[in-house]
Amino acid sequence: MNFKLIVAGALLTFGLATPALAAPGGYGPNHGRHSQWELVGSTQVSFRTERDTVRVRGYERHRQIMVCVYNKPVRFLDMDVRFGNGRSQDVGVRSVIGAGQCTRAIDLNGRNRDIRSVSFAYKTIPGFRQIGRFAQPATVRVYAR
Repeated sequence: MNFKLIVAGALLTFGLATPALAAPGGYGPNHGRHSQWELVGSTQVSFRTERDTVRVRGYERHRQIMVCVYNKPVRFLDMDVRFGNGRSQDVGVRSVIGAGQCTRAIDLNGRNRDIRSVSFAYKTIPGFRQIGRFAQPATVRVYAR
């Protein structure tokens, strides 16, 4: 068999397995002392709108949130958390979150809050645009506790 085909197959297999093995920044729902994090919503980043909103289900109260990114890195500019009482909290993230990584734990103002939605403003990263019809978009997941 051709050596290039073997190497290409190995790299493809490793590339497909890596996102499944990647721990989201040491956090996430089943990660050691941070096991109390709960997935409250997710969205696939389109890179066409450069603004997306994750709607949070239920009427649960949380004191912190964390945003994790999968498949492709995303450059976050701003994040706005909307609460059940109509108020909001502006969070300046202003950083690139790599694939398989998470933001820090972000404290919510006040006591436990009922989160309705989390909106993101972001920019595309050169070289990571969706190319081809089988390219996976970036997935953004919001965890809360």
